[in-house]
Amino acid sequence: MNDRQLEQYSCSIFLDEIGLDGQAKLLKSKILIIGAGGLASSSLINLSSVGIGQLGIVDFDKISLSNLPRQILFNQNDLDQNKTAVVFNKLKDKNIDTKIKIYDLKIDENNIEEIIKDYDLVLDCVDNFKTKFVINDACRKLNIPLVCGGVSGFKGQVMMVTNKSKHDFKSLFSIYPNPSKEEIEKDRGVFPLAVSIVSNIECAEALKFLLGIGEPLIDKMLVIDTIEMKFEKFIL
Repeated sequence: MNDRQLEQYSCSIFLDEIGLDGQAKLLKSKILIIGAGGLASSSLINLSSVGIGQLGIVDFDKISLSNLPRQILFNQNDLDQNKTAVVFNKLKDKNIDTKIKIYDLKIDENNIEEIIKDYDLVLDCVDNFKTKFVINDACRKLNIPLVCGGVSGFKGQVMMVTNKSKHDFKSLFSIYPNPSKEEIEKDRGVFPLAVSIVSNIECAEALKFLLGIGEPLIDKMLVIDTIEMKFEKFIL
């Protein structure tokens, strides 16, 4: 680690749980973020700032006006542009230690394994169940740790799936009484600040896992209620 890196990451290095070895691990780590929307916006800023060695971003969508309240990487000048291209341009100079790789495509069963196979961890930042299931299945198959996040209304959830998990993202559907296709796919309102909170927790879980510190949310689901400002952890 050079002198510039020692100064840049000093606040993390001073922590006994991270130190020089931990920061070196982060600088060598590769995280793939699937989805470049609200959850991803905060995650990309945070993970680039702490010095993750490579960040991959997967998305096929363009930026719309309704995205702006919760997708904080974007502004009015970015409207109608591809999300991945804008993300690359905004992050490429944020931290010279972090390589940015973009995948401007819609992820599905046919391409996901080729994309995720070289990453150390995947962050699920998508907003539909069908894609979450595809991510879940591929990560389980390739034994890649997965941090899942979701937000609906004023509430959010975070959990983690690894090779040590007894349960996975699909297990969450046992909580809900046979949701219909229409229920799964319909749009819901979202409190923008709940998105930021969930995103930050997803990043914390990713960093803890890569560093081997703390207790990750494996076989646990953290539920955040921003109306009551209440955090509850459920054992799955």
